[in-house]
Amino acid sequence: VIIIGLIVLAAALAGALVVGIFALMRFILLSRKQKKVIQQANDSNAQKAKFISNIAAQLEPTFRKLDSNKPEVKALLDFTTHIQTLSDLENNDGQEVELEETQVHQFCEQLIEQIRDKVRKDVTLTVNAPKMSALINREYTSHVLLHLLNNAAEYTPEEGKITLEFKKRGQHTHQFLVTDTGEGIAEEQRTELRDLTTGDGLGLPICRQMAIRMNGSLDIDPAFTKGTRFVLELHA
Repeated sequence: VIIIGLIVLAAALAGALVVGIFALMRFILLSRKQKKVIQQANDSNAQKAKFISNIAAQLEPTFRKLDSNKPEVKALLDFTTHIQTLSDLENNDGQEVELEETQVHQFCEQLIEQIRDKVRKDVTLTVNAPKMSALINREYTSHVLLHLLNNAAEYTPEEGKITLEFKKRGQHTHQFLVTDTGEGIAEEQRTELRDLTTGDGLGLPICRQMAIRMNGSLDIDPAFTKGTRFVLELHA
């Protein structure tokens, strides 16, 4: 009886092993197939992005011969620039973003100076950042913060206030905050993170993609209701 029981148990274990091996092989085959499909999709997206970027690059010299003071021409130039930027982000996806030691206070002061002539009368510009260094990608961070600051300059009324802050949230986590005392954003629009300026609406989505490339995020602070506050959180 014991021998028969052991034989039955061995047979059951062998059967379970065969089923397990079959399931594992099926999983491996499906995983390989999924990876292949994902790779094909990524390659297709990269080709589409490159194709669109080439079209934009070919059209840009023609647009620049037109009167850039006209809103329609400026919109076309901005659109071609945004398309090429999106294409670059798509083509460089997966590549590690280079970081460099940056003096935070000086960096923020330089950004604020670039919007000083764009704000309305008696708007206060403030930098609240410690005199310390942080590892950041200057190109992407500058692009994101300048876009947010230009948005703030456009929507902040006279005698309003625009603030650029830096806060260290952990050993490898820090935040840049852009706050303004403008009209604010309706509750139903806060989760969408849509562009607030007129144009093609690609400005903020590009900024969000850059934040993701830097292993971070770009969001609206839902707790701030006296205007608008954007939070760019980065992980070095």
